[in-house]
Amino acid sequence: MRVTPRAAAQSAAPRETQPRERAAAGSAAAASWAAGTASPAGGRRRLSAAADALAAAAELLRREPAMASAARSLAARAEDLAGGRFTLALFGAFSAGKSSFANALLGEEVLPVSPHPATAAVNRILAPEGDFRHASAVVTMKSMADFWDDICHSFSVLQLGEPQQDTWTAVLASLPTRGIHPSALPHAGFLRAAASGWAEAEPLLGTVRTVDLDEYRNLVAEETRACFVQGIDLYYACPLTESGIVLVDTPGADSLHARHTGVTFSYMKNADAICFVTYYNHAFSKADRGLLAQLGRIKDSFSLDKMFFIINASDLASSEEELDEVKAHVVQNLRAGGLRSPRIYALSSLLALEAKTQHNHDLYETSRFNEFEQALSSFAGDELPQLSLNAAAESIASVRRRAEEWQNLASKAANEREAGLKELQERRQFAMKRLSLLETEERPSRDLIHESEELIYHVCQRISFSFNRNFQESFHPSLLREDAGNLKAIFSACGAELMRTTQRELEQELWATTLRLESTGRRLVHEAAEAAATELLFSTEEFHLMENEEQAWPSPKDLECQLQPVQWSALWGHFKSPRYFFEGTGRELVKGAAEPLLKEAVNLAAAEQKEKLIAHYVENISRELKSAAESLQEGLAEQEKAMLDLLKGGETADHWGQISHQLSRLEQTFVDKVDKVL
Repeated sequence: MRVTPRAAAQSAAPRETQPRERAAAGSAAAASWAAGTASPAGGRRRLSAAADALAAAAELLRREPAMASAARSLAARAEDLAGGRFTLALFGAFSAGKSSFANALLGEEVLPVSPHPATAAVNRILAPEGDFRHASAVVTMKSMADFWDDICHSFSVLQLGEPQQDTWTAVLASLPTRGIHPSALPHAGFLRAAASGWAEAEPLLGTVRTVDLDEYRNLVAEETRACFVQGIDLYYACPLTESGIVLVDTPGADSLHARHTGVTFSYMKNADAICFVTYYNHAFSKADRGLLAQLGRIKDSFSLDKMFFIINASDLASSEEELDEVKAHVVQNLRAGGLRSPRIYALSSLLALEAKTQHNHDLYETSRFNEFEQALSSFAGDELPQLSLNAAAESIASVRRRAEEWQNLASKAANEREAGLKELQERRQFAMKRLSLLETEERPSRDLIHESEELIYHVCQRISFSFNRNFQESFHPSLLREDAGNLKAIFSACGAELMRTTQRELEQELWATTLRLESTGRRLVHEAAEAAATELLFSTEEFHLMENEEQAWPSPKDLECQLQPVQWSALWGHFKSPRYFFEGTGRELVKGAAEPLLKEAVNLAAAEQKEKLIAHYVENISRELKSAAESLQEGLAEQEKAMLDLLKGGETADHWGQISHQLSRLEQTFVDKVDKVL
């Protein structure tokens, strides 16, 4: 009898009582994650080797007054390299097969395939660590405030009025089963599930608890329990997680969580790699297109192209020609979202999982999963680490060249060194004034404000351009039919959906704008600080060592917009009948009346958020300018102290020659060590 993919995966899934070694065994294909230079594990070992070299250089310079700040910079970068993980975030609609795809990556059926889109929370799967043993899960429940916010939002979407804490469950008994806008159906499902599970879940709200694998699966699969969960961390030993990858299964693009645009943006921004999963025979949904548009907005802000696009269930194709047609359709949708050169992989997650659990190499090749895993492995083990490795190599080279400069200075005659010290002391007073000016520099903030004005103007323009498309999708003939029931209520629901779509689009645009503002702010601070450093006669290398370019700027806490409401009931008179609306002039009359109202609402909301963005990034600029001034002041003090030591005979040319030689050896062995680590 042929073993089905799911049955095979279940038979191979380790029980909690089984040893960790069995859970980590996996198949030969899955074990490829843990071997080779171009693999996550290989990349992590290379970064660890680089961290060791940086730490050795930092220790060498730790007692050198002239290199104290450089030593701290090297030590900080070493710590960053040594402690890194690789985060892979999965995006897509609930029906795209994200859970099946995740299971294929893990090599076992770990995540249950949930039938409901509405209530899925963020799932992270990572290697066991510390007190968190294999197959245990840390469950964070929603707080009462967060849960009630979800209830209020869903009541609003369904036009149920203001919920009351002691009667909200009773209201749902009269919730209609038809006449609900399709976009509101997840909210109806959520409310029904929440009401059903309320008695069990209420005492658990706001708690964090550890559960076993069976309880984890129940929490994820049962909607009456899943709707109360904020997020889950599952600690699971397998080749993927033990290679350093943290797998993040994000809520579906069509789930309730999709309204929390800041959470989605955070994973897009901070993940090391992104997989967008779509199903072979599913058309791109409105929610899918929204996610793709968001990815298109932010793609240029990344140092590397970290996006992978997956066509799941490719084994459903009847021929290669049919599969090529589907790929072309996907490419067309990606390009419409601004993704011009996407990396696309058509594969079968179920076949890949069956192949891994049965150790069937031929079936693994048939699944086409290998091509994707190799590409991701190369990215995680080579392309991405190389950025950090290049920066690490340059850091060691910079301190070596700086040590050579001190060696040359120590070789000069005493009178030349005295002249150098006098020059430093004469610069001190000028430096204090110049650094004081740097701290209060107004130009970076002024330029950022101007940039904000430009960016928000274009955001509003793009939202305006999308009005026609959003209107057509919200007021659709399949919804406004003669037999649909209360047409006036459905008309208002269509208008509310247009408002929600516009609001979500505006928020996504604003989050993308934060990346541009951060980039602009960092550039302006760098230019101001570099100009000051040049005037204070710091070399370019000295300045770069002082800069902490790896320090990320915090994002705004939230950019939730509230659009000024449109009274859709006042526009009902233009509708008259479905035929008049869609075949006569009704639709154009409603559009003509609604468009200026919606445009004004967007402009007002964008202007309010613009002020928040400006305040946030001006504060960041001010903090970074102050930090830059402190670093330059510290650098001057280091130079003066070192010059005094030279005059006193404390630091000789031989001493700095030894330091230079040791750094040169570290620099040479750095490349050899990193290249040899597999």
